[in-house]
Amino acid sequence: MSHRLRPVLLALVLLLPVLLGPLARPVEAVTGVRVVVNCFSNPETARVTNKTAGTITTRTVGSIYQPYSYEPITVNRSLGPGSSSTFQSERAAAGANKLTGNYIYNDSVGTAEGARVTTSLGNSADRCS
Repeated sequence: MSHRLRPVLLALVLLLPVLLGPLARPVEAVTGVRVVVNCFSNPETARVTNKTAGTITTRTVGSIYQPYSYEPITVNRSLGPGSSSTFQSERAAAGANKLTGNYIYNDSVGTAEGARVTTSLGNSADRCS
C-alpha cells in the first residue's frame, strides 16, 4: 500500500461512523418487537408493534437522552399478535395511551434521542431522525 494512500484510508475509517451515524437508527432490538418513534410530531409518538405469534406485554416507555425522573413510564399493556399500540406524550396527547402531558423527547439532539420500550421479551428502541 502506498504511503500516500494510508492517511486517506485512515481518515475514511475514522469518518465512517460519523457519516453513517444517522442511518443507524435502532439501538436495541428484540426479535419480534418493532418500535418507531416520532420526536417531531404533535403529539410525540412511540409505536410498538408485536410481530410475534403470541401476546406480549409492553411494560414501560421512555426517552433515551437524559430521561426525566418519572421515566420510564409504566404502561403494562397487552399486545396481541400482529397488533400495535401508539403511546403519546405532550399537551396534545389524549386517550388511554397518553404517557404524559409533557414533551419527553428532546428533538434538538438528533439521533442521541429516541424511545426505549421494555416488553415481556426485552428492550427495544428507535432513534429520532
